[in-house]
Amino acid sequence: MASDWRELSVGDIADVVGGGTPSTKQEANFNGEIPWITPRDLAGHRYRRILRGERNISEQGLRNSSARLLPRGSVLLTTRAPVGYVAIADGPITTNQGFRSLVPRDGFSSEFIYYLLKANTEYLKNYASGTTFGELAGTTLQSLRFRFPLLPEQGAIAHILGTLDDKIELNRRTNQTLEAMAQALFKSWFVDFEPFRDQGMQDSLMEEIPVGWGVGRLDDLLLLQRGFDLPEVHRTPGKYPVITASGPSGTHAEYKVRGPGVTTGRSGLIGRVFYIHEDFWPLNTSLWVKEFKVSRPIYAYHLLLSLDFSIFNAGSAVPTLNRNHVHNLPVVIPPVPMVEMFEKLSAPMFQRCHFNERESSTITDIRDVLLPKLLSGEIQVKGAERFVEKIA
Repeated sequence: MASDWRELSVGDIADVVGGGTPSTKQEANFNGEIPWITPRDLAGHRYRRILRGERNISEQGLRNSSARLLPRGSVLLTTRAPVGYVAIADGPITTNQGFRSLVPRDGFSSEFIYYLLKANTEYLKNYASGTTFGELAGTTLQSLRFRFPLLPEQGAIAHILGTLDDKIELNRRTNQTLEAMAQALFKSWFVDFEPFRDQGMQDSLMEEIPVGWGVGRLDDLLLLQRGFDLPEVHRTPGKYPVITASGPSGTHAEYKVRGPGVTTGRSGLIGRVFYIHEDFWPLNTSLWVKEFKVSRPIYAYHLLLSLDFSIFNAGSAVPTLNRNHVHNLPVVIPPVPMVEMFEKLSAPMFQRCHFNERESSTITDIRDVLLPKLLSGEIQVKGAERFVEKIA
């Protein structure tokens, strides 16, 4: 019952612990066995828990800095640059000074606190101060007040939300595995030529290639085209994704290209490649494959992934990719039947990825609706449990 909930401060329910950075002038402070997390480690982190970041520190680094060793289950919260990244420590861990971590006291659930902070990111940002960048002081964080149910209900709420997130995370990991399998198959066939070596190899202007294969330019395989203008003020939300240099960015009621399609960045950000399953609108900051010629969509996607676009940067302050330069790139040209066989073998993997993405999007919407309602006591746990069981 929501009437059983108590209003408590963060300082009542957890110890708030800051972090620190050992002196970078002493190499012995780093490359040890102690995980050390910075806000950058959480910038692209898409899971509830984290075990380690890009760098570790040593016992010496821990002793000679204000970094503190936090127990498993601590809730890591970035409190500057930016405020609001949250994760749960999946083992003993340390952080830099960009964090104020919460070590829950008895009677309080790490998972519940995690979701509580996730649901109140904007509220936390409102209490940040500073001119260069906002920072949420430890004393301020300790004084912020929230409503908490008893521990069993905290666990029940966290279980409901966690079940949804577990499914999203499972789909994400499954997709990573499927994408890695398709990429490994592409490399085996079209980079290392492993299945074709017994049939004989021949010299070429580029490298030794299988007999019957050729060498040409990229535009012998596919043609790239600049995307289309679409200012935000002219966009009407719809079912077609808008693809920028950095990937999907909103939707529009109309499309310009029939899917499946492949894009890569043209301006601002170059080097990333995207496979789009449905009809889409490629923005003018991207290049899209207008004609697949000898290639096919999944093959073209992996081929473009294998290229180093940074060498073609024709811009200065703003990275820019000139498609004519890319079209001149020498490439190996495989027989069409080999491309089509690769496409046939890879297609089920990509279809499953697409299904998982759509399912995760639906589950995310459901979770985002339930999150504030459960954390405020607006809806009952039992009703939400039955709903989530059907989804699971």
